Amino acid sequence: MLKLTIARLLYAVKGLFDDPLDLFTALGVETDDWILEVGCAIGYHTAPLATLAREGRVYAVDVWEEALDHLEKRAASVRNVEVIRCSADTLEFPRAYFDKIICFDTLHELPDAEQALAIWTAFLKQGGEFLYRDPAIPPERIPSLSRNRLCHSETVRGIEVFVRAAPECAQGDQP
Repeated sequence: MLKLTIARLLYAVKGLFDDPLDLFTALGVETDDWILEVGCAIGYHTAPLATLAREGRVYAVDVWEEALDHLEKRAASVRNVEVIRCSADTLEFPRAYFDKIICFDTLHELPDAEQALAIWTAFLKQGGEFLYRDPAIPPERIPSLSRNRLCHSETVRGIEVFVRAAPECAQGDQP
């Protein structure tokens, strides 16, 4: 309970300086996007994503039971959010299912980042976007960790945007 309270307070303070709705608008989230949010925690980004992708769907994934319970209560009336309790490196979805995958501050928590990215990139549509931020794994490593399936496109408000590309994505492609 203490961890959840601290997380809620931290996100409340963060919300004073950061508007996720504006962020995801700037990142190009569209009305009909299908989105995988990896490491959603208490859902700070989930509701804004669902608002923008109102004709699409947001799959919010995490292993933190207490946070997901909190998120499920908050998202109970939102028809386009599905909360999934599992490790992000064991997800199963059809190939080319998502328009966007969002991974903020989570990749370093997984036992095998390369395996996780291999799984996730298979879920991402050709030309789909991987929106990434993680202080422990620099964005320069994403192309090689993704086996060159993700190529850096741009940086928007501190978020690295990678595009699901053909296998010939350049090895040296970096932000």
